[in-house]
Amino acid sequence: MPRRLLMKRSHLILLLLLLCLFSSCSAGSQSQSPATSTAKPQSTPSPAITPTPTIPAVPSQKVHFQTADNIQLAGLLYGNGKIAVICSHEFRADKSIWDESGIPQRLAQRGYRVLAYDFRGNGDSAGKSDVSKLDVDLRAAVGFMRQQGASTIVLLGSSMGGTASLQVAASEQIAAVLTLSAPQSFGKGISDAQIKSISVPKLFINSENDDYASETQHMYSLASEPKELHLYPGFAHGVNIFMENGSDLTLRLLTFIEHYAPVG
Repeated sequence: MPRRLLMKRSHLILLLLLLCLFSSCSAGSQSQSPATSTAKPQSTPSPAITPTPTIPAVPSQKVHFQTADNIQLAGLLYGNGKIAVICSHEFRADKSIWDESGIPQRLAQRGYRVLAYDFRGNGDSAGKSDVSKLDVDLRAAVGFMRQQGASTIVLLGSSMGGTASLQVAASEQIAAVLTLSAPQSFGKGISDAQIKSISVPKLFINSENDDYASETQHMYSLASEPKELHLYPGFAHGVNIFMENGSDLTLRLLTFIEHYAPVG
């Protein structure tokens, strides 16, 4: 074979070897890519949600009693004991709002006797709804609980029920009064003089942006010691405050009642 042709073949073979070597190196570099580059990203686990404390199962008893103007009111009675807590509901509601809050059940577990009742014309109570008679209805509830053997009475009211609780606290002998979003001007209202005359411990609760927040703060400013005021952020009114601040509100109410009207 001529020498020139042999050299051309040698160059061709060398070129083919170089091409094969380059192709092999490229494949090797691709195969060495990290496995994580093609793996799907893992999602961040959602934070665990703290469960809402279960409302204790406490039996209740249906009761009825008469007002001074002969209207039959209905209520639910929880627990036993000589210290009674009377729960007055808000406008366009009934006694069931307290059952849903869990306050009567928790108080009953702690040795209190609790009455949640319907104002006239609401829930299971007779008569026609009349916001000018809120204090009349609550006085009937106070009298009923005394007939049941209560020696000490605490008043807890939501919205108009809070107004009624303050009205009655100004003249009845009770141990403490607690209100949620209570308006000073609702129904026949409660005067500044009446607020000043309430000598027992008072707890005023509301939301900062509630329609009656300014009235709550005004009543607190007039009230004598001992007194407490707590405003939660937001717009929640009355028992709706439990929806956003249930654990804190429940503890605040129970602590206040147990401090000023302790069982045993």
